[in-house]
Amino acid sequence: MTVLVEATSVIVRREATDVGLDGGWAHFQDIVPNQTLCTDGELARVGFMTPSDTEGFVKRLEHDGLTYHDGEKAIDLVIVDQDGGPKLRVDWLNVVRFDFDDGQTVVTACYLLDGSPAPDSRTDWLSAPEGWAFEGSISQRRSVHRVDEHDEVVLIDRRDGVDVYRELATGREVYCGRTRPVSVDVAASRDWIETHTARWSPCATCAHMEGGSDACKAFPGGIPASILNANLAEKTTDLRDTCRAYSPRDGD
Repeated sequence: MTVLVEATSVIVRREATDVGLDGGWAHFQDIVPNQTLCTDGELARVGFMTPSDTEGFVKRLEHDGLTYHDGEKAIDLVIVDQDGGPKLRVDWLNVVRFDFDDGQTVVTACYLLDGSPAPDSRTDWLSAPEGWAFEGSISQRRSVHRVDEHDEVVLIDRRDGVDVYRELATGREVYCGRTRPVSVDVAASRDWIETHTARWSPCATCAHMEGGSDACKAFPGGIPASILNANLAEKTTDLRDTCRAYSPRDGD
């Protein structure tokens, strides 16, 4: 199975909510601050449109017992961008793009590498929030405005959980879905996410990587920058399109 990835998504290992989270899965569902939760039984996904909301939820999960990362790679959860992929090295997750039956409708999704077999282009494998439809979704628009304190915008209205801003330069209205406040104090800042990120590359799930290090058997002289700096927008569901030497680990 796979779970939907739209805007900025916090992806959590479902098993971790039972083992590491105070209160388990029931508590996880209680603290989800919006209506974007979906799960395939192996992963859970919650979506956000602002760095501060993302930060607040991740800090709440850490406060309640989960581990975001160990300084090098994601442990129980990871932030995944719709276009840029995972924000940290993660060896238990793969991000793919789904083609619907018409060959033109594309959504971003992810699945647990140690879980169910990797999907083909079957939309019935996609887990999305209740009521979600491609028509009118962020996936259809392929763009989303993420508002933070660095943007030159002014808040002009709030409508049913959506903040409405006006861009000072153009006068254009932009819309940003917000979440209910979490109980852990956070400093609202895009910079928090930037300091907790490392660019994704196919190396995270490749058999040539040696024992969790950054050394690659296929490139003893060093991994080319074009591979290390690859992001989701530059790759397809076949990671060999990004790295000719890519070889999935056993069971991937």
